[in-house]
Amino acid sequence: PWVPRFNQGAYYWTRFYGPYLIHSVPFDKNGNIISEEYAKLGSPASHGCVRLEVEDAKWLYEVLPLGINVSIHN
Repeated sequence: PWVPRFNQGAYYWTRFYGPYLIHSVPFDKNGNIISEEYAKLGSPASHGCVRLEVEDAKWLYEVLPLGINVSIHN
């Protein structure tokens, strides 16, 4: 969904702790991937969320069971 506060959105949100999410790379108001944000994949680029390729975010969203433990490693 589009989030006006951040002026971007993301697909396939999966909450893993409090406000922190695993989601696709950000997209613009028209639903297009933001190329500058896509180029940041693999690097720290947010305040705690984990960004993934759209296909990977979709897979996690569809496959992970509710309540599963998630470990994030640096």
